Amino acid sequence: MPIITRRKVLQLSGSSLAVAATLPCTNILSQENEDLGWEEFLKLCDELADTQFAEDWQQSQDVYTKKVEKLLVRLNLEDDKIIDFIESYNNYNTRFPEIRTIHRKTDFQVSLLEFEAEEKIPLHDHPDMTGVVICTHGKIEVNHYDKLTEASVNDLPLLQTERNLTMTPGTTATLTTSRGNIHELHAKEFTRMIDVFTPPYNRERTSRSRYYWIGKNAYDERTDVFEAEMTRSPFRR
Repeated sequence: MPIITRRKVLQLSGSSLAVAATLPCTNILSQENEDLGWEEFLKLCDELADTQFAEDWQQSQDVYTKKVEKLLVRLNLEDDKIIDFIESYNNYNTRFPEIRTIHRKTDFQVSLLEFEAEEKIPLHDHPDMTGVVICTHGKIEVNHYDKLTEASVNDLPLLQTERNLTMTPGTTATLTTSRGNIHELHAKEFTRMIDVFTPPYNRERTSRSRYYWIGKNAYDERTDVFEAEMTRSPFRR
């Protein structure tokens, strides 16, 4: 049986990444044929990230995330920089995926996420942030929710299902400050993802981030709405 290295896995995954961007999840052939090297990708993300300071930012986030999505599907995963990131993988966390920031600026950040089989990130939010993610290897289930403005009779948050999807190599997904911002991820096998968040995490946004725990039963007979509890830890006591 031939030995397949992580480098080879990356190359095999990269061959399936000619995909294009449509909201909120994409896995079709790309309209763009030219691959982007790591440095060119960062340069274009940097230029796009400036638009978050425009007056119409709240209304233009879907357009913005779609543009970032188009850049992600063009990213050349055989770029030496990306190969170096992947080959330095170590499974330090036994209960949680490895999340490494591989580029960070004041306006945006790029992270590499690596899940062992069955590792999860529980429901969590991204305060005032947009996100775009691409699966480059493996298989992972992702569930997105919107937080309703109303609270439950117990004065707890209400979350409404926004979408549920299974991501495989080439699949992308997006979230904005108001659409699908709360989500959870559950890897079914070893999985690798790259995400771009605009703006990036900082001390203030991190302090406001929360994890959510919902029951199996829908709230008040509304099939897609659930009462939730919030914590600051990804591990429920």
